[in-house]
Amino acid sequence: MTDFVKPARILVTGAAGNLGRKVVEALASTPWCTTIIGVDHAGNAAGFPAQVRDRLQFVTADLTQSDSAWTRLMAGTDAVVHLAAVQPTPEATWQQAMASYDMTLSVLRAAAEQGVRRFVFASSNHVMGGYKDQPLAGRLGPGKLTTSLPVAPGTHWHNGVEAVDSTAYATSKAMGERLCAAVAALSGGGLTSVALRIGWTLPGENDPNDINYAGAAHTPPPGATIDEESRIALRWFRNMWLSNGDLRRLFIAAVGADGAGWPAGSVIVNGVSDNGEMDWDLGSARQYLGYAPQDNLYRQIAG
Repeated sequence: MTDFVKPARILVTGAAGNLGRKVVEALASTPWCTTIIGVDHAGNAAGFPAQVRDRLQFVTADLTQSDSAWTRLMAGTDAVVHLAAVQPTPEATWQQAMASYDMTLSVLRAAAEQGVRRFVFASSNHVMGGYKDQPLAGRLGPGKLTTSLPVAPGTHWHNGVEAVDSTAYATSKAMGERLCAAVAALSGGGLTSVALRIGWTLPGENDPNDINYAGAAHTPPPGATIDEESRIALRWFRNMWLSNGDLRRLFIAAVGADGAGWPAGSVIVNGVSDNGEMDWDLGSARQYLGYAPQDNLYRQIAG
């Protein structure tokens, strides 16, 4: 067996989005990532810092078209971080969610055909959204929401205007996880995959005080009274906060970890910060990736 070599040439889909920009900047900060190919349906490299642009090649492409020229960008690529989706929010319709799954299938297939060694898939906390409410919530406690539990796709909550159901979005992510595991197993060690069940990462500074029980990036008015259902939603959303610093640590670890000991060449991990007495378990992320979160929402929120 050859020694593991960290990826030097990395392709990031959805590079112009909230997560994409943060991931590109994180990878550019490492000494081993020399080239980043940022792929998105819109945008350009102009908004990135100069030290990032030195390593970044930005490509505009439609990832729903698998016969497009973007597939050739995989040649010579060591790792792919797949963040792109047709509709990247939990409110995605079934049609949008299935189109996002088809996109994942196309990107993963191209990566496998071109000999990419590491595939990092942006899954979601919504894959386990059913554990927010009873009866599944009764099984939980600090650290008990592990990646070995059966999936329960879809979070239900009220956003202050209407009821929200993320089942379609979550199902496409759960299917993507299983697809990654299957391709990794079939590759016989040629490709290893990581599915990250990413928590709550707000745009920009990602201030945890902005997390709202309604699922919006705004703090409720001071003195606002909330009912028990909203209290449960607020705790659920807060516990899955992923700070900007821990997001950097998570993705750098997911791309750069040696996967020689991973079961069948693939792992699924929870991608959140170390938030107090949260239900989310970080054992697999620590064990398989060496992820070492440094932040805790409950040390930062106002109340």
